[in-house]
Amino acid sequence: MPPGRLRERRSEEVAMATLDDIDAMRDDRDVDGLIRALADEDEFVRSQAALSLGTLADPKATEPLERMRNEDPSASVREAAATAYRWVVGRLREVEAAREPKTPPTR
Repeated sequence: MPPGRLRERRSEEVAMATLDDIDAMRDDRDVDGLIRALADEDEFVRSQAALSLGTLADPKATEPLERMRNEDPSASVREAAATAYRWVVGRLREVEAAREPKTPPTR
């Protein structure tokens, strides 16, 4: 299996990831793969996928992380998603602030 690709479970047709897959996806900046991994049955994989999305701070991750922080059955995953969501939103605000024109101080 190529790094960063989710394994298919034939019996359940559910995508599965390992923590190594999550690391590879983060290193490859595979935001879509990490978003898919948020649905993994393993709460540790979901937590790591959420935190990896937080470090990448891609705007596409905002909505899935927001949903996860409110709806995931695992408290630890909800906490990881909330942390990652704050990272993404904070980074997006920083980028937006840097784009705003600087007004010179008036004397």
